[in-house]
Amino acid sequence: MTLFGRPVFYGWIIVAAAFMAQFVAVGVQTSVAAVFAPEMVEEFGWSRTQFFLADSIGQILLMFIGFLLGPRVDRFGARPIMLGAAAICIPALVLMSQVDEYWQYILVRGVLLVTAASVSGFLVVSIAVSKWFVAKRGQALGWTSMGVSMAGLIWPSFTAVALIAPLDWRTAWVVLAVCYALIFIPSALLMRRRPEDHGMLPDGGPTQLRPEQIQASEHDETTSLTRSEALRTSSFYLIVLIFGISVVGIFAILLNGVFFLREHGLTAAQAPLAVGAFSLMSMLTKPPWGWALDKWDTRVVGFASFALGAMGFVLVINAGPSGNFWLIAAALAVMGAGIGGNIPIQDMFWAEYFGRRYLGAVRAVGFPVAMGINALTPTLVALSYDVIGSYDVAFYTCSALWAGSAILCLMLRLPAKRRLPLETLVRRVARLITPSTNPAARPASQKRV
Repeated sequence: MTLFGRPVFYGWIIVAAAFMAQFVAVGVQTSVAAVFAPEMVEEFGWSRTQFFLADSIGQILLMFIGFLLGPRVDRFGARPIMLGAAAICIPALVLMSQVDEYWQYILVRGVLLVTAASVSGFLVVSIAVSKWFVAKRGQALGWTSMGVSMAGLIWPSFTAVALIAPLDWRTAWVVLAVCYALIFIPSALLMRRRPEDHGMLPDGGPTQLRPEQIQASEHDETTSLTRSEALRTSSFYLIVLIFGISVVGIFAILLNGVFFLREHGLTAAQAPLAVGAFSLMSMLTKPPWGWALDKWDTRVVGFASFALGAMGFVLVINAGPSGNFWLIAAALAVMGAGIGGNIPIQDMFWAEYFGRRYLGAVRAVGFPVAMGINALTPTLVALSYDVIGSYDVAFYTCSALWAGSAILCLMLRLPAKRRLPLETLVRRVARLITPSTNPAARPASQKRV
């Protein structure tokens, strides 16, 4: 297709659509929860454990939905699944404004809103983007995942300042439903299944790729692992564990960060802004993390990301009692810079280690395990506070989990089927050590094979 008279590879349209879809889906599900929590807990007299129990229930339902979802993304593409999820999510957002009883809250948020918004966002669009790119996959995933961080940056402050403060929390839910519909539905309509369905190749095809990149694309397609093959590799279980336990920390800070900061003296307006520093740095560092994924060993990039995030969590815990907005925001920014690579690194691991052909089916098997771990996070973190009276134990635990994920990244090994043949390795090494007088013929830096 052309844009402003210039040819544009449609895969980048997929990236833009995925960015916007994640921005609004994550925004109305996760990012605004911490803003609504104090208002609804105070009005209804619920405990924090009760409030976040709905999120846990939604994540448990996703364990079963996600298992069925992946193969259908492979077969039908993301668009029909996203539109179906939107048909549930939009009414659920409106119904949130009518909640009066706790069972209604559990039904609307836990069963409908959390599951529909999750289905419409992360898993589906990341699979779609991975199918459109191979050589430039890290960059594409880096730009795509910026939508998640931008959600954390924009939606909490917008909801607190522009909706709840001048209106009320019930009206705010209705406005969010309108915003979701206006942004998400056009994004879903732009999605397409695979480039091959439209006479294209990943990354733009031969006219935009070097021979080495074309070879990488062909290798990815022909060596993709089926679901049964993936389950026979140790890498599958390590990747599930790495990102299952690491996302615990992300949910902990996004869902409980505002509570944590308000208890240390930050105002209702300052707390979302401080947490926004986490989301801002997470967003800004995603393209650099994606660039690094295309250049260097994915394991090393993953180690660096998780190690920096773990250190940032410790800084946040110790900065909180100071009550100093700027010090707390700086600590959250360090955490965000580290964990900003989480989503593109995860997507890269799955696609790099198992290929794009059966990616939905493979990820769908690991998805229930990750969701099972995630499902416990909101409730356990809130329960820890209700019992101990402090978030310190829960937050230190999250930091330790990120450190553990960093170490586990270094233990990963490519499945044998995905490794390039010896003669290809020899040719690549020869090119790297032999200077070329033709810059166009000089190969790009090669990753581990």
